[in-house]
Amino acid sequence: MTRRLLRSEDGTAMVLVVFLTAAIALLSVSLIDLVRGDSSRAAKATVSDAAFQAAEAGLDDYTSKLLDDNQYFFHDVALGESTRRASDGTLVAPGASSPTAWTFGTTWTYPNGKDKWRSLTNGYEYNLQVTGPTSTAAYTDIIATGRKQGTTSPVRVIEKWLRPASIADFLMITNSDYTVGSGATTYGKIYAGIDSSGTAHNVTHNGTAYADIYAEGQVNGSVTMMNGAKQYDSNSTPQIRTMLKQPISFTRFSTSLVDIQRAAQLSGIYLNNAAVNAWRLSFLSNGTVDVYRCSGTNETSSSAPTCSTHESGFPKAVPANGAIYVEQSVVVAGGTSSCTDPDGTVLTNANCVNGRVTVASNNDIVVGDDIGWVQNGDDVLGLIGKNDVVVAQWAPDTLHWRAGVLAQTGARHSASSDGSHDTATFTGSQASNGSAFMDMFQTRYYNYDPTLLYLSPPWFPTVDYAYTTLLFRELPGS
Repeated sequence: MTRRLLRSEDGTAMVLVVFLTAAIALLSVSLIDLVRGDSSRAAKATVSDAAFQAAEAGLDDYTSKLLDDNQYFFHDVALGESTRRASDGTLVAPGASSPTAWTFGTTWTYPNGKDKWRSLTNGYEYNLQVTGPTSTAAYTDIIATGRKQGTTSPVRVIEKWLRPASIADFLMITNSDYTVGSGATTYGKIYAGIDSSGTAHNVTHNGTAYADIYAEGQVNGSVTMMNGAKQYDSNSTPQIRTMLKQPISFTRFSTSLVDIQRAAQLSGIYLNNAAVNAWRLSFLSNGTVDVYRCSGTNETSSSAPTCSTHESGFPKAVPANGAIYVEQSVVVAGGTSSCTDPDGTVLTNANCVNGRVTVASNNDIVVGDDIGWVQNGDDVLGLIGKNDVVVAQWAPDTLHWRAGVLAQTGARHSASSDGSHDTATFTGSQASNGSAFMDMFQTRYYNYDPTLLYLSPPWFPTVDYAYTTLLFRELPGS
């Protein structure tokens, strides 16, 4: 009886051993599969993370280009950007190692999808698709896709909307006290900053304002504020710092002149002759600019300067990169075209800009004629004087002019304060380091141009906080 029980126990033990062996074998296989699965998932996660970083690298690279040229998308098809198709059907792709010039307007499509990629040194690559700002979407839309080279998945797709913070956002920026008389009406933001000696300046407004007024010092005067416009200064509630993160510095604007000079010498229009006192530039509605040599600017005279010598090779098309740089003074006058001012006034024998261009002078810019744009939302003009931007005494009694204006070290002003002229209507944006005035005209209208919110003049300087990211999100991989 005892032997039978022992044999039964031996059999049970053997069965347990078999079951345990099978269980251990099954568990081993499961653990191996689990380890392999974790390893595979970890490898995929590593590739996915690196693809995301490649997409971010594409966004960062394109953003850096916008910091140098705020209209880069209108000038070049970037490395890694998909092939563009223009409205006339022309296909433009980036080069293998350099961007390709874009000269086909402000809109395009990507008919071939993500067909171009820029390789990175870590074995990954990115593709870009860009949409420029419009009147209804005042930002640059960049979609960047990252992936491992030689693969089609996984991909990571990031979209970013960038809004440039430009000096063209303001009707007036000045580094001195700014006074608006009782006869003036302003329709854009005004800012008085802090000069190089640390003095915080004031805005004194005795007219009517339809947009906010900012002063690092004080906002004074008996201004009539319209349409909900507000005043912000060091004592207001809320204070100016709640609206502007930091003071706007004119010292940074000098880099813009260097950038324009370099761009003009490379593929724009560059004028330099020490024997020439001034150059007259005339913009024609067919998209060209004509140039004459002048005896001077005559800005304080009632007679226009003599500009009888026609510069060889002109008229020329407004440069595709938007850069015109002149070492001597510039006179904008002699227009022969017709266009319509934003207030509906038909301008005849005017400078009518067809294109996107900034004129920079290493001295002064003198305005002596009506200035307009041919097409809203497509054309824009910037005027940058290293010293002053002046409206000449010999300008028309009633003047309409439209531009983004920067007087870097001097001021935007009229040639006199004698009230000898009737009406000046300005549409655009103005930045004046020194005290700005236009008292040569009895009546003055300062209209901000909302086009500048999404179409800043080429090479125009950005303010210190550069770009605002309105949207950053990941899109489904495709």
